Amino acid sequence: MAFRLTHGRQWRVAVTALTSGCSGVRPVAGQPISGRSGLRYCVACSLWLCALLGPERTGAEDLEALREPDRLDLRRPVPGKLSGGLVATSVDHGAAGQDLERMMIRHSWQAMVFLANDKALHGDGEQQAPRSAAAETSGRGQEVVVDALAVAGAGQSDGDQGGEAGARSVVDGKTLQTRFAGDPQMALRSLPGVFTRQSTDQPGIEVNIRGLSGYGRVNAMIDGVPQTFRNVASHASSGGSLLYVHPELLADIEVSRGAVAGAQGSGTLAGTADFHTLEVADFIADDKDHGALIRLKAGDNGPRYSGALAWGQRWKGLWGGEGQVDTVAALAWTRTGVYRAGGRARIPSGPQGQAADDVPRSGLVKLDARLDARHDLKLGVRWYGNRFDNSSYGWSIDNRTWTAAYAYMPDSDWLDVDVKAWLNDTRLTYVGSGGGYAGRRTEDKNYGLSADNHIQVALGDTLQLQARQGISWDREDFQTHARRGGNHPGVLDKASLYADAALDIGRYAVYSGLRYDRWRLHGWRAPYGAGMGDCPAEGRACGNDWVTHAAGQWLPRIGVRLKLGSAWQMHLEWAHTFRPPTSHEAFFALVPFGAGVGSGIANNLDLKPEQSRGWDLGTDYAGRGLLRDDDSLSFHLGLFFNSISHYIVNDFVEIPGWGETAMWVNRSDRIRNRGLEAEGSYDAGSTYARFSFSATHTGQPLGDGTGAGNGESTLLPARVASLDLGMRLLGRRLDLGVQGRYVGKGREAVYDWYSFVNTWGRTKAYTLVDMHGSYALSRNSRLFFTIENLADRRYGYAGSGYNTFVEQYGRGRSLIIGFSGRF
Repeated sequence: MAFRLTHGRQWRVAVTALTSGCSGVRPVAGQPISGRSGLRYCVACSLWLCALLGPERTGAEDLEALREPDRLDLRRPVPGKLSGGLVATSVDHGAAGQDLERMMIRHSWQAMVFLANDKALHGDGEQQAPRSAAAETSGRGQEVVVDALAVAGAGQSDGDQGGEAGARSVVDGKTLQTRFAGDPQMALRSLPGVFTRQSTDQPGIEVNIRGLSGYGRVNAMIDGVPQTFRNVASHASSGGSLLYVHPELLADIEVSRGAVAGAQGSGTLAGTADFHTLEVADFIADDKDHGALIRLKAGDNGPRYSGALAWGQRWKGLWGGEGQVDTVAALAWTRTGVYRAGGRARIPSGPQGQAADDVPRSGLVKLDARLDARHDLKLGVRWYGNRFDNSSYGWSIDNRTWTAAYAYMPDSDWLDVDVKAWLNDTRLTYVGSGGGYAGRRTEDKNYGLSADNHIQVALGDTLQLQARQGISWDREDFQTHARRGGNHPGVLDKASLYADAALDIGRYAVYSGLRYDRWRLHGWRAPYGAGMGDCPAEGRACGNDWVTHAAGQWLPRIGVRLKLGSAWQMHLEWAHTFRPPTSHEAFFALVPFGAGVGSGIANNLDLKPEQSRGWDLGTDYAGRGLLRDDDSLSFHLGLFFNSISHYIVNDFVEIPGWGETAMWVNRSDRIRNRGLEAEGSYDAGSTYARFSFSATHTGQPLGDGTGAGNGESTLLPARVASLDLGMRLLGRRLDLGVQGRYVGKGREAVYDWYSFVNTWGRTKAYTLVDMHGSYALSRNSRLFFTIENLADRRYGYAGSGYNTFVEQYGRGRSLIIGFSGRF
């Protein structure tokens, strides 16, 4: 079944993309539709208003950009995703269609594509009422002209759940830079059910979803590549996975909460977070062959300067006219320093302090070669380097990510293949001298392969079947080259065989999935003496060898979705997820000093995978014309209930011949995890509002070693909310907004080093107010600013460990100003 949107003399197309919680993005004045680039709108900065006022453009000029003579075609079906009975495809790649397709497939966006009469678009006529397109279809490849095509939950990334409207959120690059001052952690904390373990002296990002984090519970990625580096350092460290990415190179951040299908869901308990980096379409319009992006920022009270420079080149008409090659190269730099907390309180710096300097340098090179309409090859490399002080040592981080992807897209309902390969290499060195771990060198490599095939078949006029079958494998290879401390070498292999199907039956859609995940642990067991633990008393010492442990797991998932109207739907899903133990947990050998290797007595090769079984219930709405003809409203409201068994914590265990020792073990009691998540936006053109709210309860157990360097509690604050109110002035060239961020009371593990007992410590609630704005100098350039913590309030970082909360105060009032231009 194919739908084609055709331009005629009287009709024009406009596209409005509404994210699950970051909506209100409107077409840019005078720009053609071109994915995210074409959806960016002119906004303004009041700080320079008097100096920058210029002639205003009219609404008619804005609409001229939409009057392209080409067809707007959507070539490739959204893989594994139902669209309320409608699936958008096409017969050929139009430039605008390719760009819109990339936007829809790449992001978990709720998109509404609507056609309107010219007079209505100009504001002097009535907008035509939408009518159903389903009744006008009569087979694959037939051209259908429709007045309205509403696609709910149409975005699909590799990790999407194959047909259902799930709990997903996207923060686009513009919102990240203006509303959140270029801070990914602030942006993530604004999403419902999402948090981070934030520290003033650690630029690495630990993503928390629904109160779960660390050791693979959340799959955090850069361009779909898992980031599994970790480093146990000091008694305040969590040992969880750290993601290093330069904010200036981010195009968007996409988060999926709950069960995730495909390769990205392999061995993942709570969800995924994918940090997408820049591509050509992010700053070059479809009708251009080359272009550049420049962004420059400066600030006070911590942020000093940062920037990015990108160049893109597009070669068209290759290989007989159908081929095209896109290339992009980009560099980014940042310098942050010591800041004052709220009330102008000083934060000490240096290796012993809590606010170290941060000087990341990063870059990327990407190539996208579309040989013809059937073959697409993508290659990319990204690198990140940084030096900063943390845990009384100077860290030198080097992270490199290589990717390769090939897509074969014949004109077939049964064959649509994606093959991907990746390698990520993160290296840590403790530079300088002094301290028992000076000179530490560790390395984490993650590499893997995946192959998917997508099927899309029309079984009747109103019956649509979509399916995906695939296989994936990835390896996490963690090695310690010198002075390991609490970091223990080992290899974790994960292989998955999965299939997902979705059947669209008019108002109803039923989807299901089944995957088999196989895991294998291979690691070195440190020596331990005879008569200790399982080592016979008579004979020589045990350990000092490489051992292997492997097992597999079937994981089903089923759900149903009901369309309540053209803009409103509900969904219900039950899913079973799991995550295998990591080499750090199974081969934990205590925390040896200096060059020591520890003792195998603390290994636990009998660790079972954590299992989660639970329900997700949600409703989504994306509609227009509520209070006025041109306004829009979108929201997502969801509930989740999960029961987690075999939860892994670090406890004190009595070992025969040794005594009490720390060891990672499975808890026998079930962990109950439940919560409410809501996000949405209302946009009336001249004014807008965005909100998010989450209330989460996680019955997480308190391990004996939690809070003492052997893991951290990962509970979310009881309630987290954000509200962003704004207005657009001067022909929508000026955008001014005020944002409130509320973080409720929380609990953190507190370890008493005198009694060697830990308890729960309480953290206070706080509210922060920020201001942001931007001003469009032209269609392709703008100035922007952010004032963070406008009231200069003193607060601690919640959800980041008790010591972090009481010792590391968040940044006081700070100003960031910037310029962004596309040339």
